Amino acid sequence: MVIGIVPFAAALIYSLLYSFGVVGVVNDGFTTRFWESVLSSGEFFKSLVYSASVAAVSVVISVGLALWLSLKFTKELNKKLLSFVIYLPLAIPGVVAAFFTFQLFSKAGFFSRLTYKLDWIEEARQFPDVVNDPFAIGIILTFITVVMPFFVLLFLNVYKNERVDDLSRLALSLGAKPTQITWRVSLPIILRKTWTLIVLYFIFLLGAYEIPLILGQESPQMLSVLIIREIKQYDLTKISEGYVVAVIYTCIVSIASILLFSKKRKTTEAIIEN
Repeated sequence: MVIGIVPFAAALIYSLLYSFGVVGVVNDGFTTRFWESVLSSGEFFKSLVYSASVAAVSVVISVGLALWLSLKFTKELNKKLLSFVIYLPLAIPGVVAAFFTFQLFSKAGFFSRLTYKLDWIEEARQFPDVVNDPFAIGIILTFITVVMPFFVLLFLNVYKNERVDDLSRLALSLGAKPTQITWRVSLPIILRKTWTLIVLYFIFLLGAYEIPLILGQESPQMLSVLIIREIKQYDLTKISEGYVVAVIYTCIVSIASILLFSKKRKTTEAIIEN
């Protein structure tokens, strides 16, 4: 635990000092002008809302599809061949998945050329914007491709360990309808056991970097891309603003994680006591 906390605390303290001008290449003392600049510009809040929206949509769609697949095709997905196929996307790095999406859906990509050959469009520029688009369609598609297989495997494991199949048959024998079994037996059990990981994946996607960097637009950008852009740009006076964004983002994620795990601990203690 100490090995993980000490580097994190050191990096946070350094970022905090840099954001207030205490340390840094061109900083000359304590100041709040970098914080005032970031908070007044509005770019951070746009990026935060944009990142949270993209992460939320990606998680909701991934979880929804994974639940449907794991409940609808439970027996089929437990077969060796399909189990192996599900594992394959998990072995693909995010940057590779992003480049694959770019090659498929860009205006000069595979589907653009295919629609042109089929005479569905007259020019490549008529192909709809799927990558580097304002609605982050390419980012969301790639997130779903990377995340959904994990949730399918997770839900299948929970389905087996919690004996949801036996409980479903018991509910059916007591007169419950298939839809009632799904909404009142299967889904509550699976989601109650996995909600923590679902929230953690939302936090993970909120701070994803490679996929938004390749498939995202210039503005607004997702938080991680915005932070790196500010820290790595040539204007040294803007680096401190990047650290301001990093500190705010870190605080938000840290508070959310503390609340998440404290709630989970209280729930676990309540279950044990009962």
